[in-house]
Amino acid sequence: MAGHIKQDKKTKKWLFTIEAGKDAKGNRKRRIRKGFKNKTEAKNAMAIAIAEFQKEEVHSEDKQETITVGDFLDYWLKSYAETNTVHNTFKAYERIIRVHLKPALGNIKINELKVRDVQQYYSKKVRTENTVENNEGEGRLSKQTVLHHHRVLNKALNDALDWEFVDKNVAKRAKPPRPDKAKFTTYTPEELNLLLKSASGSVLYFPIITAAAHTGARVGELRALTWGDIDFNNRKIFITKSAYDKKGEGVKIKNAPKNGQNRAISMGKRLVELFQRHKDNYEKKKALLGPTFNPNDLVFYNTKGNYLDVRDLARAYKRAVKEVHLSDSRFHDLRHSHATILLQQNVHPKVVSERLGHTKVSITLDLYSHVNPLLQDSAAKAFDDAF
Repeated sequence: MAGHIKQDKKTKKWLFTIEAGKDAKGNRKRRIRKGFKNKTEAKNAMAIAIAEFQKEEVHSEDKQETITVGDFLDYWLKSYAETNTVHNTFKAYERIIRVHLKPALGNIKINELKVRDVQQYYSKKVRTENTVENNEGEGRLSKQTVLHHHRVLNKALNDALDWEFVDKNVAKRAKPPRPDKAKFTTYTPEELNLLLKSASGSVLYFPIITAAAHTGARVGELRALTWGDIDFNNRKIFITKSAYDKKGEGVKIKNAPKNGQNRAISMGKRLVELFQRHKDNYEKKKALLGPTFNPNDLVFYNTKGNYLDVRDLARAYKRAVKEVHLSDSRFHDLRHSHATILLQQNVHPKVVSERLGHTKVSITLDLYSHVNPLLQDSAAKAFDDAF
């Protein structure tokens, strides 16, 4: 079963077509709905229509009593996830279902799935300190990973409930594992200076490493940054999109950051000066190599003027860390260092949250709870100073 969305050239309205092969008489099974105001409205309506279409087929073939969890999850991927999530999210869902959920729960009839089945699945999957890896190097999974499995299963079974495949969502009553606190490495301002000095030897990667340290932006947001996103007069960086890699198709751009909300990040004097020097160098190179160089007007680009490769960036970052004998860290940890330093400097958590692009300030406070003792000491001293 396949669905297609397009815009009517005459009416400018959007429509979808669902093709479901042929019936027993050889007639095409097709449904068309028109008159949607935008593509998103048409996409959402198509997902519901596909679900209803397949539900009808299940009823017509009297399969309701035999459809398994695995059958439904496959159908859910096609009818919902494939058309309503970005590529990387869909691939993550597909892998969780194919590698984990289907082998463990797939053969159970969906209307016979019990809370205890789901709970047992979580218990078996969670890695413990005494877990021994098998011959293929595959041990049990982290609590955070199993929580992701729960979210996928819970969403799928919620849709199964809405589409009347089941009478209740048993995943809602199961208790997924509570993840341990995220572990990451943060650097002091002195250590960051050492790292940036080490990275300065790389003309290609120094600018993006410095920008990450000074803004806390995600790697996908930085890879997608164009010169039009930099406002030198007002010292702002506008985060409006994110780059990701799609297998077989190269780099794709999602026209929104991770949380779907655009944001502006104020730049300090040092970062503004870096960007000005970097742009001067870029314009000289562009004049020398011609208009075909860096056609996307990227701020950070490789030697051919294309998107930076995340693996090459990670290797360059690791080299810079190792050269100055700092504790091992990932490129993403620059984001954590940025937030930690700001909080230690008594910058309001709401401001830090906005710079990072968190949807709620509570996420920031929970993630960087290791800073709280220092903030408590500062608060006590501030109260004393008031007297």
